[in-house]
This record gives sequence, C-alpha cells and structure tokens, in this order.
Amino acid sequence: MKSIDQNRKLSQVERRMAEKGFFKFLFLRLRQFFDGLIAMAARRSISMRTKVEDNKIMFMHYSNKYQCNPAYICDELIRQNIDCDIVFATDKKTIDLLPSPFPEQVRLVRRNSLEFFYEAASAKVWIDNAVCFPWEYVPKKKNQIYINTWHGSMGLKRIDSNKIVVKKWARAAKIASKITDYMISNSAFETEVYRTTYWPNEKVKILEYGHPRNDILFANDEEQKLIKKKVCEFYNIDENCHLILYAPTFRDEKTIKCYDIDYNGVMEAAKERFGGEWMILNRYHFKVAKALKNVKEIRENPNILAGNTYPDIQELMLASDIGITDYSSWICDFVLTGKPGFIYANDLKNYDKERGFYYPLDSTPFPIAENNSQLISSIKNFDAQTYDIKAKEFLEARGCKETGTAAKQVVELIKKYINCNSQ
Repeated sequence: MKSIDQNRKLSQVERRMAEKGFFKFLFLRLRQFFDGLIAMAARRSISMRTKVEDNKIMFMHYSNKYQCNPAYICDELIRQNIDCDIVFATDKKTIDLLPSPFPEQVRLVRRNSLEFFYEAASAKVWIDNAVCFPWEYVPKKKNQIYINTWHGSMGLKRIDSNKIVVKKWARAAKIASKITDYMISNSAFETEVYRTTYWPNEKVKILEYGHPRNDILFANDEEQKLIKKKVCEFYNIDENCHLILYAPTFRDEKTIKCYDIDYNGVMEAAKERFGGEWMILNRYHFKVAKALKNVKEIRENPNILAGNTYPDIQELMLASDIGITDYSSWICDFVLTGKPGFIYANDLKNYDKERGFYYPLDSTPFPIAENNSQLISSIKNFDAQTYDIKAKEFLEARGCKETGTAAKQVVELIKKYINCNSQ
C-alpha cells in the first residue's frame, strides 16, 4: 500500500496531466463550437442562394429508413402518379443496399452531406416523422412547407422536454415548434400532446387525418391474406403458422435487462389458448437491436424470427395474430386490428418514475404483466369479449380519427403547395 506522501506525489503528477488534458479538451470544444458556427453560416448561405423548386418534395425518417408515415405518403404520391421530384434523405449504408429498399421513382441523398443541404434548401415541401430537419439544423425559408407526421400514436410514454435525456433532441424539437406548418394527428389525444409539448403555437395547424402508416390496417380480408403470404415468404415459413409480434422500445439508460421475455413459454401459452403452431417475430427498437442481435438463446431458437430484417412493422402487425410490447406506441396502432395485444414490462415502476406515462397503463385494453409468469397467465386466460369492449372504449376515449384515408389526405394537402399534375 502506498503511503500518504506517495499518494500526494501521484496526485500532483495526475493534476499536471489533467491540466494538459483539460486544455486539450477545451481546445477541441472551442474548435467544435467554431466549426458549428461556420457550418451554420454555410448552411444559411446555401439556403439564401438556392431557389425553391415548386415540384420538389423531400422526406426524412428518424432512422433513415423507408418506413412509417413518410413511406406511405411517398407510396401514395407514386400511386397517384404525381408529377413531382421526390428526394429521400438516408445514410450511405442504405444508399449502397442492393436491391434498394426505396422505390425507383425516389432520388436518394446522403444525410448531412453538402448535396443534402442543397436538396433541402430547394425543396418546396419537407416531410418528417420526428425532428429530423431541425436536428441537422436545416434553415427553412418562408416559401417552404414543413409537414410533420410524427411517429407516435395514441402513445404511452411522455415526450416532454424534461423527460428527454438527449438534449440535442429537445433542442431540435424546440426549433421544430417554430418552423412547422402542419402536424398530422390521429386523435384528439395526440393533438393535445402536440399542443402541450412542442407545438403550442396556433400558427402550427394540426390536422386530424389519422396516420398514413395505419391506412394498411384497414385492409380487406383479401389484402390481409396477401400481406400474410408476403411476410411468410420473406421468412420462408408456412402460411398456416400463427405469428406473435414482440416489439419493445428502448431505455434511456441503454439497459437490456428488460428484454427477458420467456419466448418458449409465450408460444406455448398462445398454443394452449388459441390453438395452432406459433412463432415470434422479434423486432427491437433500432437503438438496441444491434446489442441484442447475437444473443445466443434468440439466435439459436428456430421459432424466433428476426423481425428487424423486415422493412415494414405495419405489415408485420397485419400478418401477426398477437402483439406484445412494453411502452412502444405501435401497440396503439395494433389495437386498430382488433387482435389481442399485451404489455410485458418488468421495469414498470422504475420507467413510470423516470419517463412517465400520459395515462395509466391499466386504462388501456392490454393486459399488463411485470414478469413472465403474469404474461403467460394473461395469454392463457385472455378474454376476447372483455378486450373488444375495452379496445372500443380506449379508442373513443382518445378521440381516435383513423379511417384508412390519411395518406390520400396528406397528398391532397401537398398538392396545394406544389406545381404538379396528376398523370
């Protein structure tokens, strides 16, 4: 053991090293600050010098994918054969994918590249499902229209700024509140969330169209069969197999202890209650998917399918017979299908304390389980009649406006601002 004097000598050396490290740190932070100022000046210059093109529409998705509301709006533009220039911002990895997950009618640009800022500066309409444009500090001009479709629903977890750990996200949301022209809502509840968080300004028009991504959930029986067939062919499984979609959200502290679901027990419970053979579509939030990708028990279980490899969670919802989540808002989309939904959350009390909910989880129709025994019991004892009643009450209480026509309504809105012709 070192003596006190030795420790004092060591601390002096450490202090000198820390001082050198501090100045290096300070230099890097100052350089980062000035680089940021230069970058902002450059972006403003690009914005001022670039003319807006009246038929250009630019899309962004928070994880750079062709998914969620932006994808369904883009699909509707293509379906109507609108004469417009469609640009989608994504990352280099996605641009290099073959075959491309994007339609051939879409031009791709690498997010945060020089070309990206020119495309953004010249687009008449921006479409976003988060706070992507403000996140990249893209300057917006008065003659540009910013439509935010959001990615939540009649969601569970709070998005108040004091609940958000990532401060850059909160700053971007504040910028979004100043530059957004339209918010797309699917319910009176969601409208209230917008107004009481980042979009209180009445200049931001909130349109209760429903969410474009949910239009597919109103598909007729024949369309549903085709989507089930598509999903089964993708995974090379029998079409008669029943599917459980398990898709939890992430935790701000990045823990993975919460994802301890008993897969085999859940499948056995579903078989006992509903009959037939079952498999699980395991789809994690993109922030934790990589960390859980190679978990041995999951990777080696032939009845667990890699849900993250499939491009569209809405199609997975339609193809699945049961949905399980913790606090992810997709379950509030899933309820539109009328199929059984369950909440499995082994950290419920802690999550409620740290992040919080907009309403008690027991006010939803979904049976709640805080451990695997409760989840298995909830599935085995599922009461369809009670669930149906609670689901209808839930949708009515939230003022749900979903009708299956949201994408068409958003496209009609876009057409008011762009110089285009339907072919």
